[in-house]
Amino acid sequence: MSLDSAAGANVPASLPLQYISVELMPVAGGKLSVAMQATLLDEEALEFIGEDLANERVDTIEQALAIIRANVAALALPCAA
Repeated sequence: MSLDSAAGANVPASLPLQYISVELMPVAGGKLSVAMQATLLDEEALEFIGEDLANERVDTIEQALAIIRANVAALALPCAA
């Protein structure tokens, strides 16, 4: 299963999401690198699986936060009403 998708796209949720890692780091030219990874649990194989969600370079912290928001929203579980 791959979660590699454009932010905001429908992401398959066949494995339970355990956590999301976010890395921000400065790169040459004054830009920021944004990397996100989801860690999922494969209950049948009893192993954790890392899937890349985003790996982009942006100009501002606001653009970085927009990428983070979009990817987290794509993985959000529906709330029971």
